[in-house]
Amino acid sequence: MTFQIRVAKAGKNALTSTDPNDFIFHSAYNTFKILATGTFSPTSASGGNSHTVAHGQSFIPFVFTMIKFADGRVSLAGSHSAAALGSSFQLASVKVDATNITYTFTNNTGGNYTPTLRYYICEIPLA
Repeated sequence: MTFQIRVAKAGKNALTSTDPNDFIFHSAYNTFKILATGTFSPTSASGGNSHTVAHGQSFIPFVFTMIKFADGRVSLAGSHSAAALGSSFQLASVKVDATNITYTFTNNTGGNYTPTLRYYICEIPLA
């Protein structure tokens, strides 16, 4: 028998379930390990700009980011903006280095725009 660590969702049995969707964590499945998460709401000036967030890791982590617009729509980096903004605002890129996560925006709305971003800093499963 192989040793496994399992954390089941409420109402599911960690010992008997065979459905991967029944688990919050299961050591037999390749899962990103989230080390930290956070939100921030940067103001992007007309024309676009960049904002940085310190990730606090001793290595360059994998970072997953979602952006939420004022109309409630959520998208990923490179996706276009909320319906009300047409294609005038975009989270154009996410870059990670040894210290920071850098978010670059394009903003052709003619004014400032302040979306909300949620980021997940993950352990790198490659080694």
